[in-house]
Amino acid sequence: MFKSGFVAIIGKPNVGKSTLLNLLIGEKIAIVSPKPQATRKSVRGILNGEDYQVIFVDTPGVHESEKKLNQVMKKYIDEALEDFDLAVVMTDNHGEIDEVLEEYLSKIKEKSKKAILIINKTDLMNKEQIEQIKSSFTSRADFEEIIETSLISAPDAKEKILKAILKLLPEGPKYYEDDIISTETERFIIAEIIREKVMNNVAKEIPYHIAVTVEEMKYRQEKDLYYIKANIIVERRAHKMIIIGEGGKKIKEIGKQARQDIEAFLGTKVYLELWVKIKEHWTKKEALIKEYIDPRF
Repeated sequence: MFKSGFVAIIGKPNVGKSTLLNLLIGEKIAIVSPKPQATRKSVRGILNGEDYQVIFVDTPGVHESEKKLNQVMKKYIDEALEDFDLAVVMTDNHGEIDEVLEEYLSKIKEKSKKAILIINKTDLMNKEQIEQIKSSFTSRADFEEIIETSLISAPDAKEKILKAILKLLPEGPKYYEDDIISTETERFIIAEIIREKVMNNVAKEIPYHIAVTVEEMKYRQEKDLYYIKANIIVERRAHKMIIIGEGGKKIKEIGKQARQDIEAFLGTKVYLELWVKIKEHWTKKEALIKEYIDPRF
């Protein structure tokens, strides 16, 4: 029997959704950052086994907001919950449930879909805290299994989670070829890698206002490397100066870190050229959000 299906990963920002996706796939296809809103659109990762194929959909962190960019991000979660076979609901030591997450938990229950609850970062909790979180979530949705773990430190986290998912996955067809690990383009993943390095190297308030576009990507056979030119989009001149840093030190460090990850991703040498450009109030303009995030919205 061959099992397959779509698994929606849902939870508030920074609970470990992208970390889980990368862990299960075995490749870095979603960016990870302690800063909020690292994931802005649904990212699909595909895990292939001898008798299964799991299509994971990593969704943006759910939270209530009237901001235009957040409204776009919410559409991705709505889309992911329209058609899925299994929901993986994630929480962490904070165990927070706001109105948006409550809405999605209700939707899972209404659709009578199977769900797994993963309580991440249990190394930061005592038994009483874990039980309180369990009680809070199980009062709002039905879960086939509850997994308490720490994705970073528990050596058996991947095995336990994958076993639970495969147990609940329905019989189905193979949707993608075995060598495909993501439906995202190389350019998208490279842009996300660069954005991750910017997020992890600048002040807390800046990441929300950053976008990255890959303007040029060419393989230069004579030098056996990829030439990549990318733009880091910001809203203010002050943000641009922070990213560049004194004497260009910050942008050089961002470029160095990004290049290392991009080389690992592409499996070849990379020459990375980064430019910082100002697009005032782009996070409030639908046309620019569509251009930088996804043209469908």
